[in-house]
Amino acid sequence: MKKTLIYILLSVMFTISFYKFMTYDRNYSWTKEFHEDVKIATQKSEFKIQKTEKIEAKNVKLSFEKSLKIKIQKLLNKIGLMNYGTEYGEIIYLVSENEKLNFKSWCLSDHIIGIEIEVNNIPEDKLKFIKKEVEKGFDNYKIIWTKI
Repeated sequence: MKKTLIYILLSVMFTISFYKFMTYDRNYSWTKEFHEDVKIATQKSEFKIQKTEKIEAKNVKLSFEKSLKIKIQKLLNKIGLMNYGTEYGEIIYLVSENEKLNFKSWCLSDHIIGIEIEVNNIPEDKLKFIKKEVEKGFDNYKIIWTKI
């Protein structure tokens, strides 16, 4: 009897924990606002938007937690327990003299799930300032910074 009660209690705790893990960070930005959000986040720097392109979502690095959640959501979709939207990526190229900043977004339907920013030829002190401003503008994301 005691073992059964422990198993039931553990099962309930696992279910609640799993649900919390899968749903607690629903504070995503809209994909249609990403371009404007990038402009605002970089307005204090000299960077200007050069162009925007669609890319494959797999070309955007996500944090381990986001990657795990996506894999679980895809699995739940396959067995019919969850709807999974259309995934794609988008990249916004920004330039300033010889410096480059590429904002890559991992999108699921109308929401941005993850952001990776590629950096090229930016001095460390300027990069710190940019990181501060960008992370303030996208405070609900764990941004992946990559040097190219």
